[in-house]
Amino acid sequence: MAEQLAADLARAGVIVISGLALGIDAAAHRGALVVGGVTVAVMGTGVDIVYPAAHGKLAEEIVAAGGALVSQFPDGTAPRRHNFPARNWTMAALSEAVVVVEAAEGSGALITAEAALDLHKEVLAVPGSVFSPLSVGTHQLIRDGALLVQNARDVLAALGVTQEVLDDPLAPPKSLGIAPPSGRDGILAHLSDVLPLSAAEIARKLQLPVAEVLVRLTALELDGAVRRHHDGYVRALRSGQKRA
Repeated sequence: MAEQLAADLARAGVIVISGLALGIDAAAHRGALVVGGVTVAVMGTGVDIVYPAAHGKLAEEIVAAGGALVSQFPDGTAPRRHNFPARNWTMAALSEAVVVVEAAEGSGALITAEAALDLHKEVLAVPGSVFSPLSVGTHQLIRDGALLVQNARDVLAALGVTQEVLDDPLAPPKSLGIAPPSGRDGILAHLSDVLPLSAAEIARKLQLPVAEVLVRLTALELDGAVRRHHDGYVRALRSGQKRA
């Protein structure tokens, strides 16, 4: 959901701001990058120290795509627990609206939401399962008056970009979508039978939402035209074919 929201919003020209952390933060950055959008990472370290270190490549992609790495801390500042609540306030200050996708009780996402409210910024939240502890915070926000988010158009309406609100949670805004190529050959043209590509990489190449690419990949997999390989997809060899 975070990746889909970020992709649809970035396609509409919205700059996606997140915190470069594992999970939803990274998904938001990647969603924007997949469609060629701009995203900004607000860091709890100096800009010369990427944390977590596994996101070094993601940080490079953000800058290469015209985004930025931003920090209120001087170069050389290592990750410290007390840095991140301050980082969350900075994210809220830089944003016109804050969207909380998941939040356990007492999570950092709720600190960002609290900061946004104090700064008179719009707060929106994505509902989840009533059985999930990760939705406790978002449901609390909605109960207390945060706008409910099903899709990008809900966020755009809050930003005053459009008055439309989606009835279909998976459909991108009509005015912002790109006509997909006919059939599923566009995906096959980008796959080899040896080197796997992830759904996000394929979506970036085709300029399509990740959700749409996953639907097409599933259909191709059922047809026997592609198969999963490690963390990605490759073309499936038909009987009688041999690898080069």
